[in-house]
Amino acid sequence: MAKDTVPLKIGIQGGEGSTNERACLFFAEKHGFQDFEIKYLITTEAVLRALNNGEIDYGTFAWKSSNCGLVEETQLAIKKYKYAKIDEQEFQLDHALLCNSKINPNKLIRIFSHPQALKQHGTLLRKEFKNVKLVPEIDTAIAAEKMHQGEYPENSLVIAPTSCAKIYRLKVYIKDIPTNRGYLTKIYLVKKKDD
Repeated sequence: MAKDTVPLKIGIQGGEGSTNERACLFFAEKHGFQDFEIKYLITTEAVLRALNNGEIDYGTFAWKSSNCGLVEETQLAIKKYKYAKIDEQEFQLDHALLCNSKINPNKLIRIFSHPQALKQHGTLLRKEFKNVKLVPEIDTAIAAEKMHQGEYPENSLVIAPTSCAKIYRLKVYIKDIPTNRGYLTKIYLVKKKDD
């Protein structure tokens, strides 16, 4: 009689549809992880805490972006927790502007996203829209999920991966933000550091 195997648990910085989810699937294929489940832990600190507590086997998080430098939340988290890097890969970002309803460009537009995405695309968005307010959110995919759930005011947009449009049934306002070109994010695959 075959033993039941327990699937590997991979914790990621981000929600469903995030670039870290894409990275997790890439690393799983590359390293031959057949039976695994993704734990959407949203922040780097939550990933490293779960890793150190033995709640997950592996984790992924963004280390740095080509245009905005080191990811601040990651730099803060690695001061608290140890880890062993297994692999790293750069991913081209495919951010889009997504919405729930029609956007009136003559009114205040609030744009929600991860601080790194707001930093990357902020200059372009301020040129694109007359009256815009950039609002930090914990994750790009979480911003899309909250948009879907109606948690943002009317006339709001989110910056999120293109895949989030389908996952969260959102309309695409701008499919490929021009500042995506050359915008790469380095993501690490990590495990618990042996003592």
